[in-house]
Amino acid sequence: MRRLLAGLLGWMLLIPSVTMATEIRDADHVWQDHDRLLVRMYLDMELPGVVLDALENGVRVDFISEARLDYRRWLIGERTVAAQTRSVRIEYYELSRHYVVTDHQRQQTDLAPTLGDALEILARRLGRMVLDVNRDSLRPGRDYRLATRIQLDHSALPLPLQWDARLRSAYVTRLGWYRWSLD
Repeated sequence: MRRLLAGLLGWMLLIPSVTMATEIRDADHVWQDHDRLLVRMYLDMELPGVVLDALENGVRVDFISEARLDYRRWLIGERTVAAQTRSVRIEYYELSRHYVVTDHQRQQTDLAPTLGDALEILARRLGRMVLDVNRDSLRPGRDYRLATRIQLDHSALPLPLQWDARLRSAYVTRLGWYRWSLD
């Protein structure tokens, strides 16, 4: 038993620690009209070395932003009322020395001369999502909660990097969902 625990501890020390790369500092929401709920996330974007190296070597890096509106059902759990997903890609072109940020849903592309500018655009694109919610279907007295998260799209990476990113936890955001009340 001691050998097993010592081996497990040694193996855990060899794996690099989890790197917090993106943090949702705050989030809020605004009703745009009767059926459209704008969810805003305020992000601190930072890319760890493994992802930066991949980006600078021509690898396209995709991120997924998710938002959903849930309500709690006593002991049964949560039920999702509305959900939205957004995919945004960042690329680096060495010849022009520019970063390109592409929002797949809106078919919008932005150029950025520096990594800092690209991360700012990326955070803005990932951090704004619209949920289509019928306000009349929301029942008073229920505990409606919004939840959001940002994550690296591992499946969009080349196969050798997929394993590397997963095994070494190369990109991790806040664990779980960032939640707040609809009130």
